[in-house]
Amino acid sequence: MDPLHATPTDFLEAARLWGRSLSDGSMRLEWASIDGPLLAVDQFLTQNGVEIDDPVVLECGNSVPAALVLLALLVRGNTLVLLPPQPAAAQPLPGFLRHQIRVRSLTGHDGGLPDPAHFLELQLLEERQPLPSLLRRDRLLLRTSGSIAAPKLVVHSHAALIANARNAVERLALESSDCVSIPVPLAHMFGLGAGFLPALLAGAAIDLVEGANLIRYLERERIHRPTVAFFSPNLCNTLVRPRAAPGHYRHVVVAGDKLDPIVFQAAEGIYRRVVNLYGSTEMGVVCATDARAPNNLGKTTGETAGGRTGETTVGRPLPGVQLRLEAQTDGEPGELLTELLCAHPYGFEGYVDPDGRPLPRDPRLEEGWFATGDLAEISPDGQVELRGRRDHAVNRDGRLVMLPELERAIEGLPGVARVAIVIAGETRRGRAIVAFCTPREGTTLEVGPLRQNCQKFLPAYVVPDEVHVLPALPSLPSGKLDRRALLGLLPSYPLEARPV
Repeated sequence: MDPLHATPTDFLEAARLWGRSLSDGSMRLEWASIDGPLLAVDQFLTQNGVEIDDPVVLECGNSVPAALVLLALLVRGNTLVLLPPQPAAAQPLPGFLRHQIRVRSLTGHDGGLPDPAHFLELQLLEERQPLPSLLRRDRLLLRTSGSIAAPKLVVHSHAALIANARNAVERLALESSDCVSIPVPLAHMFGLGAGFLPALLAGAAIDLVEGANLIRYLERERIHRPTVAFFSPNLCNTLVRPRAAPGHYRHVVVAGDKLDPIVFQAAEGIYRRVVNLYGSTEMGVVCATDARAPNNLGKTTGETAGGRTGETTVGRPLPGVQLRLEAQTDGEPGELLTELLCAHPYGFEGYVDPDGRPLPRDPRLEEGWFATGDLAEISPDGQVELRGRRDHAVNRDGRLVMLPELERAIEGLPGVARVAIVIAGETRRGRAIVAFCTPREGTTLEVGPLRQNCQKFLPAYVVPDEVHVLPALPSLPSGKLDRRALLGLLPSYPLEARPV
């Protein structure tokens, strides 16, 4: 079948034929009996005035009812904006939406799926903007993470979303015999396009975990014995504790910020294999290391094919995905910086504003190339290694400082577990560097000695202007680091005027 002509009905057919079940800790739904619940949701939406041409917003948590409503909307062909459950003071909803759909919790529910009236809340949104033709049918919109800049609305066609997921199944080695744990949000591309839909296409059993923490995840792990799991780096850091390796895992998939090398090696000891995945809200899955390749345990150098270490490479691009590097001009003399550009057969259609109007497009996108904003290198055998964000570098004393590299250097200092660096204001040396650090478990981290170690072990031009110690770093619902929240912790007066 041509992937670009795939429909949601196709992957539901796969689920019916060899799929197993969908669970969330409170209820379980067998894939073989999914037609009845889907029909019930469809009838409920129709009876409450939700037409197929009506764009809707679905607040989607990690639950069986939420996943079922999501699938029903995809099968119907509704255009939908997918958001995590929103607090009362959430961002205003886009102006082109007609209905808001919330899924109530069924915690403690025992038995099959109840009547949709028991778990669905529908609200008709008044005084809406005219609907742009682009969003009339069969579109799914996701918000970018907003870890550095304000979030954008990204438009995908249903067909491309499903084709992207189908493209990832083999590289992630998902099989019908797997039990796949998804503790990352379904309302983000990692949870939806890399985890949920590929696992569904593979016919695997899927266990959704809402609000995963150490205790909750380990309890679900004990009950469901997953063979594959999808982790944010934050969650992986939390779960890597000294313990016996569970024998049921084949591998875990991690996407987002890089894992600390120590955490990576510990995770490989527990979960057998860590698969690094690289993608974006716009492009879905772009690269991934091979889930069937052996891990690095027992190798003295930790090297894999192409001379890359397992914790730094994000592998090769998926079939059909093309990558190229574009030289940048903002590095220091003699240093070559290259931004990663991606041409993806199943990528996004563009960005829209809150009224659904298309936003200006990068000229390179008109030629089929999406500028990722990531600085990268590609080895002769096609392995991709990320160096950091193009907008996450700074000139200091006339030299370029790659902030991810500085973060890793500070993480190597005594007592430091994790580091996040933000840029705040100007100093006489250039842009100001502020480091937020968390202590390693069982240690105490003090600002004074930490600053002294920075001055002792780091080149002078990269020593942070300020160092702060936090018990934990803030994260977004997607699991990515929330750098905007860190900026909010800083006083508004100029950094150079502050006492250090």
